[in-house]
Amino acid sequence: MSYRLDADALLALWERTLGQGAVARDDVLLQVLTDSGTASHTVGERNALLLTLHTQLFGSDLSLLSHCPECDTAVQFSADCEALAAPAPAPVSIPCAASRAHRFEGHGHSIEFRLPESTDLAAASGAPDDAVFVGELLARCVLACTRDGAPMPVHELPAPVLEALSLHMNALDPVASVSFDLECPQCVAHWDARLDVGQLLWQKLQASAERLLLDVDALARAYGWTEPEVLCLSPARRAAYLQLATG
Repeated sequence: MSYRLDADALLALWERTLGQGAVARDDVLLQVLTDSGTASHTVGERNALLLTLHTQLFGSDLSLLSHCPECDTAVQFSADCEALAAPAPAPVSIPCAASRAHRFEGHGHSIEFRLPESTDLAAASGAPDDAVFVGELLARCVLACTRDGAPMPVHELPAPVLEALSLHMNALDPVASVSFDLECPQCVAHWDARLDVGQLLWQKLQASAERLLLDVDALARAYGWTEPEVLCLSPARRAAYLQLATG
Protein backbone atom coordinates (compact mmCIF):
# COMPACT_ATOMS: atom_id res chain seq x y z
CA MET A 1 0.00 0.00 0.00
CA SER A 2 1.31 3.49 -0.84
CA TYR A 3 1.26 6.39 1.59
CA ARG A 4 2.61 9.07 -0.75
CA LEU A 5 1.62 12.50 0.47
CA ASP A 6 0.73 15.42 -1.79
CA ALA A 7 2.45 18.77 -1.22
CA ASP A 8 -0.27 20.17 1.04
CA ALA A 9 -0.44 17.02 3.20
CA LEU A 10 3.36 16.95 3.53
CA LEU A 11 3.41 20.54 4.75
CA ALA A 12 0.58 19.80 7.19
CA LEU A 13 2.49 16.80 8.59
CA TRP A 14 5.64 18.90 8.97
CA GLU A 15 3.68 21.63 10.77
CA ARG A 16 2.21 19.11 13.22
CA THR A 17 5.67 17.87 14.20
CA LEU A 18 7.17 21.32 14.87
CA GLY A 19 8.17 21.86 18.48
CA GLN A 20 7.42 18.27 19.48
CA GLY A 21 9.78 16.13 21.52
CA ALA A 22 11.27 13.12 19.77
CA VAL A 23 8.75 10.56 21.06
CA ALA A 24 5.67 12.74 20.40
CA ARG A 25 7.07 13.72 16.98
CA ASP A 26 7.52 10.09 16.01
CA ASP A 27 3.96 9.36 17.17
CA VAL A 28 2.68 12.02 14.77
CA LEU A 29 4.73 10.57 11.92
CA LEU A 30 3.52 7.05 12.64
CA GLN A 31 -0.11 8.15 12.39
CA VAL A 32 0.48 8.34 8.64
CA LEU A 33 0.86 4.55 8.63
CA THR A 34 -1.63 3.51 11.27
CA ASP A 35 -4.74 4.92 12.91
CA SER A 36 -4.14 2.78 15.98
CA GLY A 37 -2.20 3.95 19.01
CA THR A 38 1.56 3.62 18.91
CA ALA A 39 2.28 3.53 22.63
CA SER A 40 2.11 -0.29 22.77
CA HIS A 41 4.67 -0.78 20.03
CA THR A 42 8.15 -1.77 21.15
CA VAL A 43 11.05 0.50 20.22
CA GLY A 44 12.05 -1.91 17.46
CA GLU A 45 8.52 -2.08 16.07
CA ARG A 46 8.39 1.74 16.02
CA ASN A 47 11.73 1.95 14.21
CA ALA A 48 10.57 -0.60 11.64
CA LEU A 49 7.40 1.44 11.00
CA LEU A 50 9.43 4.65 10.69
CA LEU A 51 11.74 2.94 8.18
CA THR A 52 8.68 1.81 6.24
CA LEU A 53 7.37 5.38 6.24
CA HIS A 54 10.73 6.63 4.96
CA THR A 55 10.46 4.16 2.08
CA GLN A 56 6.93 5.36 1.28
CA LEU A 57 7.78 9.07 1.38
CA PHE A 58 11.40 9.31 0.28
CA GLY A 59 12.41 5.90 -1.07
CA SER A 60 14.30 3.00 0.47
CA ASP A 61 17.86 4.19 -0.19
CA LEU A 62 19.72 5.95 2.62
CA SER A 63 22.84 8.04 2.09
CA LEU A 64 24.47 8.44 5.51
CA LEU A 65 27.46 10.27 6.94
CA SER A 66 29.49 9.67 10.08
CA HIS A 67 32.77 11.06 11.43
CA CYS A 68 35.65 9.02 12.76
CA PRO A 69 35.88 9.53 16.55
CA GLU A 70 39.69 9.40 16.35
CA CYS A 71 40.62 11.70 13.42
CA ASP A 72 37.24 13.24 12.44
CA THR A 73 37.43 11.92 8.88
CA ALA A 74 34.01 12.01 7.19
CA VAL A 75 32.80 8.57 6.13
CA GLN A 76 29.92 8.25 3.70
CA PHE A 77 27.98 5.00 3.49
CA SER A 78 24.61 3.75 2.32
CA ALA A 79 21.85 1.51 3.63
CA ASP A 80 18.45 0.21 2.61
CA CYS A 81 15.35 0.90 4.72
CA GLU A 82 13.61 -2.34 3.77
CA ALA A 83 16.64 -4.41 4.76
CA LEU A 84 17.03 -2.54 8.06
CA ALA A 85 13.36 -3.02 8.91
CA ALA A 86 13.46 -6.79 8.35
CA PRO A 87 16.36 -8.26 10.36
CA ALA A 88 16.88 -11.93 11.15
CA PRO A 89 14.17 -13.48 13.36
CA ALA A 90 14.64 -12.89 17.06
CA PRO A 91 15.58 -15.88 19.27
CA VAL A 92 12.87 -17.70 21.15
CA SER A 93 12.30 -16.35 24.65
CA ILE A 94 10.74 -18.03 27.66
CA PRO A 95 7.07 -16.91 27.65
CA CYS A 96 5.35 -15.46 30.68
CA ALA A 97 1.72 -15.28 31.65
CA ALA A 98 1.64 -11.49 31.27
CA SER A 99 0.95 -10.15 27.79
CA ARG A 100 4.12 -9.30 25.81
CA ALA A 101 6.28 -10.37 28.75
CA HIS A 102 9.44 -12.48 28.60
CA ARG A 103 11.75 -14.21 31.05
CA PHE A 104 15.53 -14.28 31.20
CA GLU A 105 17.43 -16.78 33.33
CA GLY A 106 21.15 -16.72 33.97
CA HIS A 107 23.83 -16.31 36.64
CA GLY A 108 21.40 -17.61 39.24
CA HIS A 109 18.85 -14.92 38.41
CA SER A 110 15.37 -15.16 36.94
CA ILE A 111 14.01 -11.93 35.47
CA GLU A 112 10.55 -11.31 34.08
CA PHE A 113 10.46 -8.28 31.78
CA ARG A 114 8.75 -6.58 28.88
CA LEU A 115 10.41 -4.75 26.00
CA PRO A 116 10.62 -0.92 26.18
CA GLU A 117 7.82 1.06 24.54
CA SER A 118 7.37 4.74 23.67
CA THR A 119 5.96 5.63 27.10
CA ASP A 120 9.13 4.23 28.68
CA LEU A 121 11.33 6.27 26.34
CA ALA A 122 9.36 9.42 27.17
CA ALA A 123 9.64 8.80 30.91
CA ALA A 124 13.42 8.23 30.74
CA SER A 125 14.18 10.93 28.18
CA GLY A 126 15.22 13.46 30.82
CA ALA A 127 18.02 11.25 32.17
CA PRO A 128 21.36 13.12 32.45
CA ASP A 129 23.44 10.34 30.89
CA ASP A 130 23.18 6.93 29.20
CA ALA A 131 23.72 4.98 32.42
CA VAL A 132 20.82 6.70 34.19
CA PHE A 133 18.68 6.37 31.06
CA VAL A 134 19.26 2.59 30.90
CA GLY A 135 18.63 2.29 34.63
CA GLU A 136 15.30 4.07 34.37
CA LEU A 137 14.24 1.93 31.42
CA LEU A 138 15.08 -1.27 33.29
CA ALA A 139 13.25 -0.05 36.38
CA ARG A 140 10.12 0.38 34.26
CA CYS A 141 10.46 -2.77 32.15
CA VAL A 142 11.62 -5.36 34.68
CA LEU A 143 8.44 -6.78 36.17
CA ALA A 144 10.03 -9.12 38.71
CA CYS A 145 13.43 -10.58 39.48
CA THR A 146 14.80 -13.17 41.86
CA ARG A 147 18.24 -14.46 42.83
CA ASP A 148 18.36 -18.12 43.81
CA GLY A 149 14.59 -17.94 44.26
CA ALA A 150 14.58 -14.89 46.55
CA PRO A 151 13.06 -11.59 45.33
CA MET A 152 15.47 -8.70 44.82
CA PRO A 153 15.22 -5.09 43.59
CA VAL A 154 16.26 -4.22 40.07
CA HIS A 155 18.99 -1.79 41.12
CA GLU A 156 20.83 -4.60 42.91
CA LEU A 157 21.29 -6.71 39.78
CA PRO A 158 25.04 -7.20 39.17
CA ALA A 159 26.68 -5.78 36.04
CA PRO A 160 27.15 -9.16 34.26
CA VAL A 161 23.43 -9.92 34.66
CA LEU A 162 22.42 -6.47 33.43
CA GLU A 163 24.67 -6.83 30.39
CA ALA A 164 23.30 -10.28 29.58
CA LEU A 165 19.73 -9.03 30.02
CA SER A 166 20.38 -6.04 27.77
CA LEU A 167 21.82 -8.28 25.04
CA HIS A 168 18.83 -10.60 25.33
CA MET A 169 16.38 -7.70 25.04
CA ASN A 170 18.23 -6.37 21.99
CA ALA A 171 18.05 -9.80 20.37
CA LEU A 172 14.29 -9.98 20.99
CA ASP A 173 13.74 -6.52 19.48
CA PRO A 174 16.54 -6.29 16.89
CA VAL A 175 15.44 -3.04 15.20
CA ALA A 176 15.40 -1.19 18.54
CA SER A 177 19.00 -0.15 17.91
CA VAL A 178 20.02 0.57 14.29
CA SER A 179 23.77 0.93 13.99
CA PHE A 180 26.63 0.39 11.55
CA ASP A 181 30.11 -0.99 12.15
CA LEU A 182 32.41 1.45 10.34
CA GLU A 183 36.14 1.61 9.63
CA CYS A 184 37.99 4.85 9.02
CA PRO A 185 39.77 4.91 5.63
CA GLN A 186 42.48 7.15 7.11
CA CYS A 187 43.41 5.81 10.54
CA VAL A 188 41.64 2.40 10.37
CA ALA A 189 39.77 3.10 13.61
CA HIS A 190 36.52 1.18 14.16
CA TRP A 191 33.35 2.59 15.68
CA ASP A 192 29.65 1.90 15.99
CA ALA A 193 27.59 4.59 14.22
CA ARG A 194 24.05 4.64 15.59
CA LEU A 195 21.13 5.86 13.50
CA ASP A 196 18.21 7.75 15.04
CA VAL A 197 15.53 6.66 12.56
CA GLY A 198 12.92 9.15 13.75
CA GLN A 199 15.35 12.07 13.62
CA LEU A 200 16.52 11.12 10.12
CA LEU A 201 12.94 10.87 8.85
CA TRP A 202 12.00 14.21 10.40
CA GLN A 203 15.04 15.90 8.86
CA LYS A 204 13.97 14.61 5.44
CA LEU A 205 10.45 15.89 6.08
CA GLN A 206 11.74 19.28 7.21
CA ALA A 207 14.00 19.65 4.15
CA SER A 208 11.10 18.77 1.82
CA ALA A 209 8.79 21.23 3.58
CA GLU A 210 11.36 24.02 3.37
CA ARG A 211 11.82 23.41 -0.36
CA LEU A 212 8.05 23.62 -0.85
CA LEU A 213 7.86 26.88 1.11
CA LEU A 214 10.63 28.36 -1.02
CA ASP A 215 8.69 27.33 -4.14
CA VAL A 216 5.55 29.00 -2.81
CA ASP A 217 7.48 32.16 -1.97
CA ALA A 218 9.13 32.35 -5.41
CA LEU A 219 5.95 31.74 -7.39
CA ALA A 220 3.85 34.04 -5.20
CA ARG A 221 6.34 36.83 -5.84
CA ALA A 222 6.50 36.11 -9.58
CA TYR A 223 2.83 35.49 -10.35
CA GLY A 224 0.87 36.56 -7.28
CA TRP A 225 -0.38 33.02 -6.69
CA THR A 226 -1.61 31.88 -3.28
CA GLU A 227 -0.13 28.95 -1.39
CA PRO A 228 -3.02 26.57 -2.30
CA GLU A 229 -2.65 27.53 -5.97
CA VAL A 230 1.08 26.73 -5.93
CA LEU A 231 0.72 23.50 -3.98
CA CYS A 232 -1.97 22.12 -6.29
CA LEU A 233 0.50 22.17 -9.19
CA SER A 234 2.20 18.90 -10.02
CA PRO A 235 5.93 18.80 -9.17
CA ALA A 236 6.78 18.92 -12.88
CA ARG A 237 4.64 22.00 -13.53
CA ARG A 238 5.86 23.72 -10.37
CA ALA A 239 9.47 23.14 -11.46
CA ALA A 240 8.72 24.47 -14.95
CA TYR A 241 7.16 27.68 -13.61
CA LEU A 242 10.08 28.13 -11.21
CA GLN A 243 12.48 27.87 -14.12
CA LEU A 244 10.50 30.49 -16.03
CA ALA A 245 10.31 32.79 -13.02
CA THR A 246 14.01 32.61 -12.23
CA GLY A 247 15.44 32.09 -15.72
